[in-house]
Amino acid sequence: MIATLHGRITEKLPDSLVLEVGGIGYEIFTTVDDWGAVRAGDELRLHIYEQIREDAHNLYGFRELASKQLYAQLLGVNGVGPKLALQILSAAGETRLRQAITSGDPALLKGISGVGPKTAQRVILDLRGKVEEGTVGLAPVADSTYQALVALGYTPAQATEAVAKLPADVTDEQERVKLALKGVGT
Repeated sequence: MIATLHGRITEKLPDSLVLEVGGIGYEIFTTVDDWGAVRAGDELRLHIYEQIREDAHNLYGFRELASKQLYAQLLGVNGVGPKLALQILSAAGETRLRQAITSGDPALLKGISGVGPKTAQRVILDLRGKVEEGTVGLAPVADSTYQALVALGYTPAQATEAVAKLPADVTDEQERVKLALKGVGT
């Protein structure tokens, strides 16, 4: 089994990266956040999940080990395959997904393409108690600053991080959005 790969990104394809390691280019499927965080030419180390089937040998890569572990837990849920698990992680973001699972709230998952109400509930029921919430300072889904950032096209993980960095004394909604926009990606 391949545990990690370290090399240089030679190409960014629409939903994957080509990572050259020792003269061999590996196509690796990644989350939207991991894909967006790197550029062609960057050196990168990824934690790898291998899917070996009769007709395919797919690699799924994660910059953080915790993301790979959550991905593997998602795969343990009946009806969630490798591509759907990656789609769930990409759409929800690791931090928000952990928060939804630990709080028992399937609402975040229901909005993800390919995830119906039954699958969302199954993910919550199967993983609740097995997944830790993760980082502190999470923005609630109802936070209007978070919702504004997501509506502007930022990923849930980027929006959560930006809202978490906001000073507690800033309560004006427009000011919060302005400050959050300045902090996104920094």
